[in-house]
Amino acid sequence: MRHGRRRTRARPQARPLTVAGLTIAAPAKINLGLEVRGRRDDGYHDIVTIFQALDFGDTVHLTPASTIQGESAVDGLDAASDLAFRAAYELQERIGRTSGVHIKIDKSIPVAAGLAGGSTDAAAVLLGLGRLWAADPEAVAETARALGADVSFFLRPGTALGLARGDDLRPLPAAPPHWVLLVRPDAEISARDAYAELRPAEWSGGHSTLQQADAVRHSRFTPQLLTNGLQPAAIRLVPEVAEVLRALESAGANPALLAGSGPTCFGLFPTRAAARTAEAQVKSPGWWTRTTRFMNPPHAAGRQL
Repeated sequence: MRHGRRRTRARPQARPLTVAGLTIAAPAKINLGLEVRGRRDDGYHDIVTIFQALDFGDTVHLTPASTIQGESAVDGLDAASDLAFRAAYELQERIGRTSGVHIKIDKSIPVAAGLAGGSTDAAAVLLGLGRLWAADPEAVAETARALGADVSFFLRPGTALGLARGDDLRPLPAAPPHWVLLVRPDAEISARDAYAELRPAEWSGGHSTLQQADAVRHSRFTPQLLTNGLQPAAIRLVPEVAEVLRALESAGANPALLAGSGPTCFGLFPTRAAARTAEAQVKSPGWWTRTTRFMNPPHAAGRQL
C-alpha cells in the first residue's frame, strides 16, 4: 500500500510453517459507506468507501508443489480464471519462482455477493506464498495492487478508508464494535454490472463517508451517515434486495444497507443476542444468513487456524 506514516494493522496470522504447508484465514468484508463521485478517465469510478473486515470468511490451505495446482472452489470456474490462482501465477512470475503450490479453499463466503470472497482468497494466497516462497513484501504488495483494491485491503484487514478507485488505502483505527447480520437473496450481482447500472444522478461528493471516517478516528460511529451509492442500482438489478432491506429494518437493524455491490445486505446490532434474534425473524426460503461481527484485533486478525 502507498502513503506516508500509517497506523499499523495486524496481518492475518498463518499457522507455523511445516512440511505440509500452512493455513490462512480469509475474512469477508462490508463497506461502512460507499459513495461514487463519478467516472474516471481510465474508465473506473472514483469512490469514497470504508472497508470493514468481518470475523467470518473462507479458509485457504497452501501446500508446496512442483507447479501451481488445485481446483477452484467456485462451481463452473476454472482455476485460470479464479482470482486466488491468478494471484499465485502473478507473484510467481514477478519474483521469478520456478516451484509451485497446491491451493485448496474452503468456501464459506457466497460468490458474487458483495463480500469480496474472491479478493480475500487472493490476498490469503499472497500472504501464504510470501512465507512459502520467502517473497519480498513489496513484491507481494505490488501483486495485490495489480489485482484490485480489495486484495490490497486484505493484506492487512481491519478498518480502512479507500479513495480513488478504492486502491488509495488509508488505515483507520478499529471501528467501534458491532454485531452484523448478513442476508443474501438467492441472486448474484457482479461489481461490473452494479457500476454499469449506476446513473450519474446517483453520484455524490463522498462527504458522508468522509465524515464517518473522521468519526472512527475519534472512536465514534454514526449509523445515520452510512450510505451506499450502489444500492439503487442493485435494487434495479435484483428487486428482492429492497425486500431484504425492509426485513432487516423491521428486525431492528440500525441501519440496514447494501454490502458492497450486493446483493447481500447487512444490518448492524449492538449485541450478538440482538443480531441472532433478528436472524430468526428475517429467515426466508432461499435467503442465506450469517451473524458475525467486525473483525479487529484481538479478534480474528491474530488467531491461528
